[in-house]
Amino acid sequence: MLKLNIDAGYIVGFAVYFDMFGYFYKQYVPTNSFVLLIAAPLLPVCLALLKRSARTEGLLTEPGLWVWGLFLLYSVTALSWASHESDGMMKEQILFIRGVIPGIYAYIIYKKYKTFSWTVVALFGLAYAVMHLLLGGYTSEFPGRLTMPGGNPIYDSRIAFFTIAVCLWGRNIHPVIRLVVIAVALVSGLYTQSRGPLVAFVLVNVLVFALVLIQKYRKGELKVLARYAVPLCFAILFVLFGSYLYVGHSHEWLDSSRFTVLFDRDQLQADDNYLGRLNLQKEALARFMEHPFFGAGLGASSPGITHDHPHNVIIEMASELGIIGLILWFGAFLFSIWMASKNHIMLVLLLQTFGYAQMSGDFGYNYEYILMAFVAMALVPKKEGTGREWHAENTVSHYRI
Repeated sequence: MLKLNIDAGYIVGFAVYFDMFGYFYKQYVPTNSFVLLIAAPLLPVCLALLKRSARTEGLLTEPGLWVWGLFLLYSVTALSWASHESDGMMKEQILFIRGVIPGIYAYIIYKKYKTFSWTVVALFGLAYAVMHLLLGGYTSEFPGRLTMPGGNPIYDSRIAFFTIAVCLWGRNIHPVIRLVVIAVALVSGLYTQSRGPLVAFVLVNVLVFALVLIQKYRKGELKVLARYAVPLCFAILFVLFGSYLYVGHSHEWLDSSRFTVLFDRDQLQADDNYLGRLNLQKEALARFMEHPFFGAGLGASSPGITHDHPHNVIIEMASELGIIGLILWFGAFLFSIWMASKNHIMLVLLLQTFGYAQMSGDFGYNYEYILMAFVAMALVPKKEGTGREWHAENTVSHYRI
């Protein structure tokens, strides 16, 4: 009898980089591309559910599923007191289709087959970055920012820096693949000139790397790095020398890019995009003060009711779901952080995608951190049954220095 073994990395890669598949799907099929996202992985998921085993019998015992389920149920309920003019239903649909359902798919597949390859996810990211660079263009809506056809440059940037994080922290990725994907994804991300994803990427990766160094220092594991001290110094000097040679070109590039505001506070405070989002966030906070406990209803701080969403998911949820919604959300998210803290790559991806949600997008389109929360619940090693511990193949639980 044929033994079926499905790598959950394909489910995650398909979900995270779905816009790549959706673009070609829409060229030939006159239906919503989300049908493909839901239907394509359904067969392997059904096979996993139908084939009973000790690994799949306890699928619903994961506490994280229930805490997230409670929050999502409340968010659906919040539609009942939202204005009929709001787009709350659309946001809920996007969150479920792009984040929750693929996350559950990946959770089921991994729990059944215990196989996950970060190499697969990295190759999906490489394909997306190449497609972005080859097919992307510059539009009047986003001048000077390379954008996938019919897309948004900030989403392309979020995907690019997600890919780089996978390659930095993912285990058992071949060094050549790792370097090539990082290089291509970095070019793709910078060409979007999107600032928020870059800031989130840098802050989160530096933070988690510092935490890893502290942990290794306390365990006395940093002594093995002593023999690499001299080569590392030479490498740093080489990079500094190269940067000095191209400093003039760097200044010219920065002066003509949207990244300038990251280094010039005066320009930041005069940036129309920054000021516009501050005003939207002030309006959302005012709405929260008017409806503090249950919020004004899902979609109350989004187009249809307001000019635009606040571009900060915490403020958006506060205004739409109130204190009750925030308590439920924080409970679910903090539980996910605790789960992901046992697996450094998941901690990075969860925090980085959450960082995206504080600077762009809305409740629905900031689905990546929801997807990563479900993946974290699957990949974190746990004891099952008699105490035997199942481990992911090709996952990372400790960053290797």
